[in-house]
Amino acid sequence: MTQRHLVLLIAVVAAWSAVPRAQSHADFSGTWKVATVDPPAPAGRGRGAAGGGISGPYAETMLAQAPATIVIAQTTTGLTVQIGSATIAYTLDDKTTELPPGDVMAFKSRAHWDGAKLHLHYKQGMNWGRDILTLSGATLTIVHDLESGGQSTTRTLTYAKS
Repeated sequence: MTQRHLVLLIAVVAAWSAVPRAQSHADFSGTWKVATVDPPAPAGRGRGAAGGGISGPYAETMLAQAPATIVIAQTTTGLTVQIGSATIAYTLDDKTTELPPGDVMAFKSRAHWDGAKLHLHYKQGMNWGRDILTLSGATLTIVHDLESGGQSTTRTLTYAKS
C-alpha cells in the first residue's frame, strides 16, 4: 500500500467516524406498577403552604406524589403518559404544549433527552414538577421533583413492568 493510499484510507475512516448518527433512546412504553418509593409518599394529594395543596384536573394524577400505575406509549417523536383518567402528550423536541391552549391555567408540558435519561417537565398554575426517567431492563426509575405552594419534595420512584 502506498503512502497516498494510506493517507486516503485514514481520511475516509476519520470522515466516517465524524458522521452524526441517530441516537438510540430507551423505549419506556408499557404499563408500570410502583414497586418502591423513597422516601415514602403521604396518602392523597401533596400539601402546599397554608393548606393550599395541589388543585386542578391533574392534581390526583400527573402531580400526585407517587402514582400507583403509569401507562406510557412512546414513538420516535412523542410520548404519552397516562395516570388514572388523565393523559398528557409530550413531544420529544423540548417544545412546550398546553392543555387547553391559551388558557392561563393550562397544563404545560415539555420533554427532552439528556443522554439516556428522559426529562418530563410540567406546570399548572403554581404547581410544577419534573420527572427524570431511566430504564434498566424491566425496571423504570423516576426521580420525581414536585413543588406546590412553596413546598417541594423529591422522591425516587421505582416501577416494575406489568
